[in-house]
Amino acid sequence: MERRRFLQLAAVAGLGAVASPGDLFAQYRFLAPVKVANPLLDYPNRDWERIYRDIYRTDRTFTFLCAPNDTHNCLLRGFVKNNVMVRIEPTYGYGKAADLGGHRASARWDPRCCQKGLVLGRRLYGDRRVKGAFVRKGFKEWVEGGFPRDPATGRAPAELMKRGWDSFVKVSFEEAYALHAKALDNIVRAYSGEPGARYLRAQGYDPAMVDAVEGAGVRTTKFRGGMAKLGATRIVGTYRFANMMALLDAHVRGVAPAQAKGGGAWYSYSWHTDLPPGHPMVHGDQTSDFELFDAENANLLLVWGMNWITTKMPDSHWMTEARLRGTKVVVVTVEYSATANKGDEVIVIRPGTDPAFALGLAQVIMTERLYDASFVKRFTDLPRLVRLDTLAPLMARDVFAGHRDAPLANWTSVLPKGAPVPPAPEQNGMRIPEDLQPLFGDFVMWDARGNRPVAVARDQLGDRFAATGLDPALEGTFEVPLADGTTVQARPVFDLTRQYLAETWTPAATAKVTWAPAEAIVALARDIARQGGKTLFAVGMGPNQFFNNDLKDRAIFLVAALTGSIGKMGGNVGSYAGNYRLSLFAGVPRYAAEDPFNVQMAPAGPVTVRNYQRYESLHYYAAGEVIHREGAKQFTEGPHVPTPTKSIWLTNSNSQIANTKYHYNVVFNTLPRQECVAINEWWWSGSCEYADIVYGVDSWMELKYPDMTASNTNPFLQVFPRTPLRRNFPTVSDLDTYAGVAAELAKLTGDERFRRYWAFVADNRVEVYLQRILDGSAPTRGYDFRDLEALAAQGIPALMNSRTYPRTFSWEQVHESKPWYTKTGRLEFYRGEPEFLEAGENLVVYREPVDSTFYDPNVLVARPHPAIRPTTPEQYGFARTKRDWSARQGRNVIVTPDELLGTQHPLLPAGYAAVFHTPKYRHGSHTTPIDTDI
Repeated sequence: MERRRFLQLAAVAGLGAVASPGDLFAQYRFLAPVKVANPLLDYPNRDWERIYRDIYRTDRTFTFLCAPNDTHNCLLRGFVKNNVMVRIEPTYGYGKAADLGGHRASARWDPRCCQKGLVLGRRLYGDRRVKGAFVRKGFKEWVEGGFPRDPATGRAPAELMKRGWDSFVKVSFEEAYALHAKALDNIVRAYSGEPGARYLRAQGYDPAMVDAVEGAGVRTTKFRGGMAKLGATRIVGTYRFANMMALLDAHVRGVAPAQAKGGGAWYSYSWHTDLPPGHPMVHGDQTSDFELFDAENANLLLVWGMNWITTKMPDSHWMTEARLRGTKVVVVTVEYSATANKGDEVIVIRPGTDPAFALGLAQVIMTERLYDASFVKRFTDLPRLVRLDTLAPLMARDVFAGHRDAPLANWTSVLPKGAPVPPAPEQNGMRIPEDLQPLFGDFVMWDARGNRPVAVARDQLGDRFAATGLDPALEGTFEVPLADGTTVQARPVFDLTRQYLAETWTPAATAKVTWAPAEAIVALARDIARQGGKTLFAVGMGPNQFFNNDLKDRAIFLVAALTGSIGKMGGNVGSYAGNYRLSLFAGVPRYAAEDPFNVQMAPAGPVTVRNYQRYESLHYYAAGEVIHREGAKQFTEGPHVPTPTKSIWLTNSNSQIANTKYHYNVVFNTLPRQECVAINEWWWSGSCEYADIVYGVDSWMELKYPDMTASNTNPFLQVFPRTPLRRNFPTVSDLDTYAGVAAELAKLTGDERFRRYWAFVADNRVEVYLQRILDGSAPTRGYDFRDLEALAAQGIPALMNSRTYPRTFSWEQVHESKPWYTKTGRLEFYRGEPEFLEAGENLVVYREPVDSTFYDPNVLVARPHPAIRPTTPEQYGFARTKRDWSARQGRNVIVTPDELLGTQHPLLPAGYAAVFHTPKYRHGSHTTPIDTDI
């Protein structure tokens, strides 16, 4: 029946009435069935298929790199029709990736993509794209009115600083650059010298913070490129701009380059709670990790606080495939997550008790003597002697009269005072500054064979230690004669740790505190010990959100070290969060810290590196721009003390304002103290709502300058290729914003060095900066960026030139007996520094979370122990009953496990009966189009 005839019959019934089926379909009796004897010879007309195929026919394709903060980075192919990107697909080029030696990646990396990348087109054309440059009305009036200030405090008029309530004015990018440059110039001038210090003190800033400015108002200007590794020039460029601010300081204060200072640089890794702070305490490096496809090399894969399936989507198949190949998967979590249902076993623990759970595992391994004694003696500091009077590690110079420390020669050299540090690719091992050499001196063990104390050098670990023939005692109390004629009692770190675990963290006690069944704790500990060093600990950022996160790291490493699961393929500890490890691009200082007073204009010429910027943690800003003081104690000291913030420039970041902890306090109490807030965004975020200047920047699909990134979870060096897709809205590159403001500063000061600092952006030769980074980075030296971009345009990345595939942290130490980046050269589980002794954390112990607990916050859980002697609240000058947010952080109170369970969080009696533990909401699809339609 034709459609027209169908409608005619339907109309018979009249508008609003319903025709009977008999009336409506009576004409069907005239239809004869279609008979096709052989459909291959005679088939009905298929012209209709053209319409279907036209829907998916496109004019052209192009390649772009999708790189949200999730460590994946996927080259994707966009399909364009009528100049509109209509769909996205994987490139299937990852199996073609190769390193400089010709080694190829596995085809199992393809197809590489995830749900969020496949729907990026919805965000590309979304109604929240930032379409141009916008300036807040009150801020514009303040700048154009000549920056009026209160004569006593220096504050800008409150009526002109109504962020979040004020309206925006759309301006040209050039006008926005000019307003921004004028504000930076005025702020630096206003807060320089003693007049600037008086303003800051009058505004109520802590005197220590004012002193940290050192008279240079430029230190009040703050810059942050969120997860900077996601754009080696585009996002790292924020820090390059901070370094360039030394030029402005030189003009304002009239100082020479040697005395000039740059802006403040906020770093992301610790702020996001992505940093595992206990890692450097154990091995000295930023973070231990392994590439995730190492999973199938393990006998046991322990996924701990990591929702691998949802936060590592393109790499989630490595976990499930490892299980198919026989790897046992155990998930330690606080909820039944998407990853939990992929595990062979799941252990759910109380949020924040991860250190206690790990210590419970270590207790079983030590008590049942399941540990790998050879690994412990050769690679850890657990045999090192600790003197019981001062709790300091016993040094050879204290024991042996006239002792001279052995030379540091094992993959280590001493850098003479004043000598330049060679570029990273030319360093064969670590460099220890001459002034710090005594800290790396010989230490003492007790030789069980000779029944005497012996000196052990930092170089002596692994096979080098085995060659000495020493057999260090792991347990016992020893009377050690000292060089001054006195005697001191000393015990090995192992023995002190064993006592703490045996007396405090039995399976029964661990179960009560963590809510994990005692039988599960014992079974998992035995399972880890059975694997012969083939257990992978994949740890996520969930446990990092607690104040005891450093103890979590140290405790997990203790379990791994006791069982030899470190530095091996299939046996290691890794921490996973956002995209960090910029150290893979060790040449970044050639870009981020190029000396602005000596800019290299020759593309291949040597670059002078000089860092003028001052790095700060964002935690102090989030807490209200305060440092930690309690009673008579100033806990925040030295280079940790932040400076006051008067100007902010953020790129690739929504976490500092809109998605920050203490959001209300930041927006209503802290942000009003700032005088210029600039945001680079391609999606109008909550941070834009509270900005003074918003620059609309290109999406990944529209980049007109190339860039590059890499990852800690996969082996690829990945390039953002220039794309042919037209800009859909009036946007610019992030790099254009830096160059634009710099050009306006050049006009204000008459100094063309501002402009020259970004010359290769203006000339559209950004690849010059990228090549400098490649040449200065050991895993990338030898690559030509032009070749990498050409491959990326075809959807093919390159492989990083790592020593192992997969890249395996600590591989050189365990297999080649090279030292870790620690004082002993070994994995260290004892911290004898004063700060740790004061906190009672010289041993690996457990503290209750500082919040998100039903019990007394941040108390140290231990039975009486000779090596745990923290400084008490009374000694600091405040009452132990004081438990506000500040006091909790420095409150050293010891309770036993049973005593802990009898305590209450101070809010519990007030009716707050539940813990609201919030993983970042975005982790459902981790940072991209989940909120497109919200």
